[in-house]
Amino acid sequence: MNDLERLREDWARPAPPAPDAQAAARAALLARAGRPRSRRGWAIRALAVAAGAVIVTTGVSVFQGERTLPAANAQVVLTRIAAAVQEKEFTPPRGDQWIYTENRDVGWDKGIDQGERLTPQTPLPDTVEPLWTRADGKRVGYLVNGKLQTSDPGERAPENTYALLASLPTDPDALLAEYRELYQGQVPADDEWIFLRFAVTLSQNLVSPEHEAAIFKAIAKLPGVTVDETATDTEGRPALSVSQVAEGWRKVEILLDPTTYAYRARRETAITDHEERYPKPNGVLMYTFKDGKEVPVPPHLEWSIEKGTTWSVSTRVAIGVVDQAGERP
Repeated sequence: MNDLERLREDWARPAPPAPDAQAAARAALLARAGRPRSRRGWAIRALAVAAGAVIVTTGVSVFQGERTLPAANAQVVLTRIAAAVQEKEFTPPRGDQWIYTENRDVGWDKGIDQGERLTPQTPLPDTVEPLWTRADGKRVGYLVNGKLQTSDPGERAPENTYALLASLPTDPDALLAEYRELYQGQVPADDEWIFLRFAVTLSQNLVSPEHEAAIFKAIAKLPGVTVDETATDTEGRPALSVSQVAEGWRKVEILLDPTTYAYRARRETAITDHEERYPKPNGVLMYTFKDGKEVPVPPHLEWSIEKGTTWSVSTRVAIGVVDQAGERP
C-alpha cells in the first residue's frame, strides 16, 4: 500500500479532506511509518447535550521521559488533532442549562509554605472539586460542607464560561488575538501565559468542536510547543502530551487520549532545580506590618523545587450538561 492509499484509508469520509489537511496527514504518515491508525480513529463521539449527559473519565497522569517531536512535526500533529476534534458530534447547551465539571487536583495550587522544598517524594494535597456553571455564565454552583450553594460569579472568562467562549472567533489567529487582549492585564500576558490559558479552557469548559480545533491550531502557532506521543499516565495507559516550557523551569502539559484526542489532564513538572526568591525581578515590593507600622518584606527564599518533581496535576474526572445545579451527568 503506498502513501496515498494509506491516506485515503485513514481519512475515509463522504468527501476527501482539503489539500492542506492531506499534506499534514501525509507528513504525519511519513513521520509515523509502521504505526497504522484505525480507519475511523479520527471519529470522536462528543458529549450528548440533553437533560442527561455523557460522562468522561480519566486517570491522573505523571511525568514520563523527554521524547518530543521537533516544532515542525509538532505542528503536523496539532493540525491532525484539530482536524479530528472538529469532526465531533455536538449539540450546544441552552443558556439555562448547567455545565458540570469535576476535576481531581493533585499538587500545590493552593500555596506552598515559605522556605519549603518540593521533591518527587513530597506528599501532595489531593482534592476532587465538582462545579456547576450555567451555560450563560450568570450563576455558579459548588458544594460547601456537602451542601449545594449557588452565587453570582461576577466577572468571568472564556476559559470557564461557555457563552463567552462560544462568542469568540474560530479562526486561530483571531482567537489568539482575542486571548492576548483578554489577558493583557495579567503578568505576563506572553506566549507561555496564553498556552496555559488554553490548557485551562480545555480543562474547565465545555468546548465546541470548532473552538477546540481553533485552540489546537492556535497552540501550533505558539513558539516552543512540543508533542510527545509516547507519554503514559499513572495507569500505564498511552497518552499524547502537548507541552511548553514556562519561565525556563517548568514543563506545562496538556494530556490527551492518543486515539480520540479527548482531553485528560493538565500537568506541570520541574525540568530543572528552581528557587523562587523575593524580591522578584519585576521589582514589585511586598509589605508587612511590624510594631503597627508597614515595612517592606526583607529578601528571602519563598520556596524551591527539585528537578523532576511533578507539582501540579489537574485531571478531568467528569464533564457533562444537566438541567439543574446539583445534578450530575
